[in-house]
Amino acid sequence: MKLTKQDFELALPVGISAHDEVYEAVSPAIATALDNYCSMLLGDVGIKRVTESEEDSQLKRYFNMLVCIDGFLSVFRQLDLVLTPTGFGIVSNDTISPASKQRVDALEGSLRTALCRARAMTVHLLRSAEWGGTAAARNFIRYIFTEHYFFFNPQATASLSYQDWLNMQPAIVDTDEQLRLRFGDEQVDDLLDAYRCSDHDRLTPYASVLQLCCDFTSRWSTMGKSALATPQYRRLVREIESDSTTYALYHGSEAYKAAHVEPFANTKESSAFVFNA
Repeated sequence: MKLTKQDFELALPVGISAHDEVYEAVSPAIATALDNYCSMLLGDVGIKRVTESEEDSQLKRYFNMLVCIDGFLSVFRQLDLVLTPTGFGIVSNDTISPASKQRVDALEGSLRTALCRARAMTVHLLRSAEWGGTAAARNFIRYIFTEHYFFFNPQATASLSYQDWLNMQPAIVDTDEQLRLRFGDEQVDDLLDAYRCSDHDRLTPYASVLQLCCDFTSRWSTMGKSALATPQYRRLVREIESDSTTYALYHGSEAYKAAHVEPFANTKESSAFVFNA
């Protein structure tokens, strides 16, 4: 695979057009980013998917965007950029001043957000039976509450930024641990595997619980452990508890036994009867 100047220009946020000298300065970093993503994210399965996709396919477009933005972000602060309302270039003489730190910071923020969105879409579009079983899939889709859900669910707003996504991480990690404690690793891992593999047969019955897990995570991000008392969590528990067929992995687990330990009944028939005068 090889990315062109046109790919680079299309990858940047709306309203910015790259001049030749910028692309020439950034192209080595783009080549490095391409190698990294082919290795870390695509693997052999993903490379085949991307290279065999049509030029105007969503997967190819978002992957190119991901690589180009990542490459640019890795070097753009080393360049003396001049920013204008119609684009940016590199300072080439003493009569032009580099862009202010505030404008460069703002550019970095918009690029990091665009990078998150491009990565979210690329990973989402890679989901398949083949790619979903790879180590890359497990690395890029670690939790039920995904980067794609954060930026593209129906309630998401266009104002969400990369910083908002970073701020969400503690809640995502905490709720994953809570789900695993309550329902067991095996059940949670199967929910994740069904999503990574885009397995329709499993995703259809899992759909409502996957949504409730995301709702629960959103509540945890603002409420912390108090989210355990919310209707979203109660509905989540009720649905999994009431369906021993769909959630057989949980119903046969140690987590299920732990959640259904009967309290000790202090009766005279008990060998451990305690007399309380």
